[in-house]
Amino acid sequence: MAKINILELLSACKNLAEESGEIITSVFKSGDLNVQMKGEDDPMTQADLLSQQHIIGGLNNLWSDLIIVGEESCEIPKTDKIPSINSLKQYENELEKKQPEFLSLDTKDLIIFIDPLDATREFTNGRVGCVMTLIGISYKGKPIAGVIYQPFVDADGIASKESSKWVGRSVWAVVGLPVVGLKDKRAPEDVGKVILVTTASHNNQQVEDAINKIKPDKLIRTGGAGYKTLMVIENLADVYVFPTVGTKLWDICGPHAILLAINGSLTDPFGNEIVYTNDPKKIDNKYGVVITIGDHQKYINLLNQK
Repeated sequence: MAKINILELLSACKNLAEESGEIITSVFKSGDLNVQMKGEDDPMTQADLLSQQHIIGGLNNLWSDLIIVGEESCEIPKTDKIPSINSLKQYENELEKKQPEFLSLDTKDLIIFIDPLDATREFTNGRVGCVMTLIGISYKGKPIAGVIYQPFVDADGIASKESSKWVGRSVWAVVGLPVVGLKDKRAPEDVGKVILVTTASHNNQQVEDAINKIKPDKLIRTGGAGYKTLMVIENLADVYVFPTVGTKLWDICGPHAILLAINGSLTDPFGNEIVYTNDPKKIDNKYGVVITIGDHQKYINLLNQK
């Protein structure tokens, strides 16, 4: 039975996500996004396709038997790309102490979830601060590692529309190890406030009811499931609530692993754990998601008040 070291797999994913960021910024700068509609209010661009092809092609060259679930339905052409598997080797001793089983995982129990370009709608409208590449690694149905890559940020991790400032930024983690790339971004004036982040483009009565039940001191509406989750991870928000269908497993697997590495929580609005599967009938988060760093049960209780 084939075995994989999680650090080698995550190293390859991180390498490929960062290179995909270069593809995404290049397409954006060209102005030729080649936008196609997969469904109502569900755009796809040339950058989405090229990013996914690059990531899956690179992973296939290393591990042809990996189960990979990507957002886009597209052919994966042959590539000569061999991503680095050694960039995280310095964490091996720490992993051996804390999660030794992660050094030798059964390939058949791994699923890689890829959102090659999260926040495509915002990307097509030039609101690139929300855009990121998300790669999550699940094992036996649970997220164990993930990488978030933001291509349109400057050296301080701040979103910029000026291409001369784009350096990109990775946030990644293996559950059980510290998160790398994390920043605490809570503004002094927001300390002590309950801040809720939710959708800017898929509002409905369920979302409004959730906001009214939680009664946040501050409400932020923005795009990108990955971006909103990162806001919780980096303390810009206390809770991300989207209590309805709309997100998929590739939107949340990578960020979920990073959340778990800092003792955060991600469940459906009833407090049920998300199971990561490649069953196409179960890719949708049917009831939505609730994401927190602390007081998770408090928010679940509020949402389920009659």
